[in-house]
Formats: sequence, C-alpha cells, structure tokens
Amino acid sequence: MARKRAAAQPASAEPRVVLPYDVYAATRFFLATGRTEDEVLARIGLTPAQWAALKQTYEWLGSGVRLYADYFDGADDAAIVARLLGPRWAAPEGQEITLGGLTYHVERAAWKQPHIGPYADTDWKAEFIAAHPDMTRCYYSHDGERVYFLGQPLADRDGKPMDIDPASFRWLGGRWLADARHVYGQGQLGGARPRYYWYIVDDADRDTFTPLNFRYARDARRAYYITGKSIRSTHPESFEVVPEVRLNFRDISQDPLVDTSVFARDRDHVYFYGTRLRGADPATFRVLGNGYSRDAQRVWFHDAKRLIEGADAATFRVPVPGEPHPGIRSCATDRLRSYVDGLPQPAEKVLDGWRPFFEFHADLSDWWWHREAARRG
Repeated sequence: MARKRAAAQPASAEPRVVLPYDVYAATRFFLATGRTEDEVLARIGLTPAQWAALKQTYEWLGSGVRLYADYFDGADDAAIVARLLGPRWAAPEGQEITLGGLTYHVERAAWKQPHIGPYADTDWKAEFIAAHPDMTRCYYSHDGERVYFLGQPLADRDGKPMDIDPASFRWLGGRWLADARHVYGQGQLGGARPRYYWYIVDDADRDTFTPLNFRYARDARRAYYITGKSIRSTHPESFEVVPEVRLNFRDISQDPLVDTSVFARDRDHVYFYGTRLRGADPATFRVLGNGYSRDAQRVWFHDAKRLIEGADAATFRVPVPGEPHPGIRSCATDRLRSYVDGLPQPAEKVLDGWRPFFEFHADLSDWWWHREAARRG
C-alpha cells in the first residue's frame, strides 16, 4: 500500500507510547477483522490520539526512511529493535535482527496468532485467511461471521455485503477465491484510489477451477477473465497465459511477466484483455515488449489497440537490452521502415537516431536504413 509522506509524529500533548511490535500488529489485525476501536484500545490502554501517533510512526518501520526516529528520541535502529521485540521475541544467538526483518516476520506471526499479550484472554474470533498476492500488508481475514479485506466486509460492485461462508473461504491464486458454494473474483473500480469489490463467477466448476494469473482462470468447461467475463473456449484444457515482456535496460534483461499479463491463448484464438484478438495465430503469437506483439503474419501495437498495416512480421523487432537504442519511446523496426507508437516514421527523419542500432547489427543488410544511408551518399 502506498504511504503518505508525512511527519512521523502528529502534534499531541499526550505521552508517547511504545508497544511491542507483535502487540501493535495484533491490534491492527483485530481492528481489520471486525472489532471496534473502543474495545481494542481499551485492551492496550491507549487513547485514540495516542494510537494514531503510534500507528503513523510504526507504518514507517522497516521502510528505510527514518521518519520514525524522533518518536524513539533519535535512537538507532538496533536500539529500536530491542525495544520492539518485547517479551515474546528474541534475536537468535549471534544474529542481528533488522527493522525490516522484525516487521515482516513478527507481523505475519501476529496475523496467524493474534491472541497474545493483552489479547490472550479474549474470546474474539479473528482468523487469518491469506495475504493479497500483490498488495503489501493487505490480507483476508474473518471473525466467524464475515470475511474482511482492508478492514471492511467483502461487498459486491454495488457495495452490498456478500453472503460468504467464512469457514470455507480460501484464496485460490491471483485475484480468485472460493468458499464451499462459489468461486469469486476480485475486481476494482477507479485508478489511484481504487474501490475493491467481489463477484460470484457464474457457473464456475469449483472442482476444476484453476487460476492462471491475476486476470485469467479456467475450469473444465470454459475460461474466465477477471472483469467477470466468461470466455467460451472450445478447448479450455489448452487455455494458457502468454507472458508479457518487460525490457529492463538498466539490468540488461528481458523479464517475462506472467502474473499480470493481459494476453492468453488456446488452440484456436489469442485473447487480449479477455477479448479475442482478431486474426491472431495462437501457435506463432508472441509479445515483444514496448507495447508490440506479432505472429507469423501480423504485428500489433497494443498500447493503442492497433494492427500495424503493412508491417513485415518476419523481420519486425523491438530494440532489447544490450542493443543500441534510438532513444525513442515505443520504437521498433522491420526491414521496410521504423515505427513509433506503431506508426511508420519517415526514413529521412530517423536515419541518425537508428544509426547505432544498424551499425551494431552488421548481420542486417538491405533494410530501410541501409537504403536511406546509400541514397544520402
């Protein structure tokens, strides 16, 4: 979750309180699983103002940004760790615990066993289900009656709480979940501050339902996209994700992106955001990076949802890490011309920009660049 960069300690006349980190994590867990602030803070003896100051400070622990230092009177991290370990944790002999290690391991232990310290004698039911796969410190939990996410009961697109069986509710993978009755997808609305919602995946076969990534899943009868769309694949057993590619020029690598890919295929079709990509051949389709993909006959620039007319698929290529780059965003080339954002570029205007690439590739000849260079003499 993104943190707001603010002062670690809001103005308050009340004394600062330091809680063992496991008690802090258990407090947040109970608050996120149906308990009220009044009943939880009564257990740890804090006022709402003290809790707000402590929480705002503790959220920075382990982040590498020492906005928490003033709260602990400028102590170094080792001294802060010693104060936060509390009576239930200790560093292994000869090893040092960092703030990052403390926050990660202690927090996750508290999620699974929050009945510690001031909460040891409560009968509050609060059970951890699963951490969200791509949202830091976000998880599913239940209190025996409702399933919670980010402290709120799971609700549908209209904000209506869903009738979910907490005892059998489980995470399947990606943004797919299930209980004893249904399979569920997790959607979201909005951009920077999204609103999350859940929906029943209609007619899903719970016994064979298999998440493929955050967006796609399949069962024995059909495939699914995370917006709630059923994909009527005639060969669901062959349905699979096509990895996207991140061109990492800093580390000189090409990283396959499976979990977040918007591409999939089966024996007959290629899918883009859950919709058939017209004319694409699944056997030869591949994602090139920088917004481009191709099969044996066609090339697409997907950032603009554009089929590139006239592109030569056999020679089409995107500059990759380790090759000289023209320094133009979303650029590519084939033997006929160069492209930016999927649009052909006049050879006379881009000749110099592509010069390092073609001088590096002595194996290429008689491409558009060579012909334009020869024309100029």
